[in-house]
Amino acid sequence: MKEAIRQAIAAGVSVGQLSDAMDELGLPQNAGGGYRLLGGRGGTVFGRAFTLKQELVTLGEASVTRQGEAALSLASAGDILVIDAGGNPGVATWGEGHSLRAQINGLNGVVLHGATRDARTLEGGPLPILCRSTTPVRSKGRFRTASVGEPVNLADVKVATGDLLAIDMDGIVCLPWELAREVLTKALKILKLENKRDINLREQATRRPYD
Repeated sequence: MKEAIRQAIAAGVSVGQLSDAMDELGLPQNAGGGYRLLGGRGGTVFGRAFTLKQELVTLGEASVTRQGEAALSLASAGDILVIDAGGNPGVATWGEGHSLRAQINGLNGVVLHGATRDARTLEGGPLPILCRSTTPVRSKGRFRTASVGEPVNLADVKVATGDLLAIDMDGIVCLPWELAREVLTKALKILKLENKRDINLREQATRRPYD
């Protein structure tokens, strides 16, 4: 599997091509968009998913959040931490401190079905973070961690810990580990066909006169 992922990264496979591969293989579609990408070094990022679910509580109610613990020690190096905060745009479940913990632990990225704060700092950082929104409002006293390592649903994209997750500027694709190699192989073939197509189209486009 590592070699298949390495080849996909080297070739520049996108989440769009992975989504197309699922379609062409007749697999249930498990991809989604509507995210903003902060940070990272470009290209598609792959990693095994590690999931965490947040729930709103009454302001001031006793609650415990574990996203910092998940970032620093519960997830493993190379994982992509996936936090389902119910898509809530008004409470930040992430920020600079959590990102630094994730970097210390060697995580490959973070997906937030919810909001982050410290966007300016995160945007210039090395860790790719896909978020639904940004807000200055902190999670302390507003969220509690409902589950760690259990399956989550990100606006109909189902993610389980151990799945192969791919993220880029277009969004996410989640692949069950046992199907990932087949999808990666198909996506590489799609990419090669698209590259040939686009070379021809670019040649035609450069010859077209413009007023």
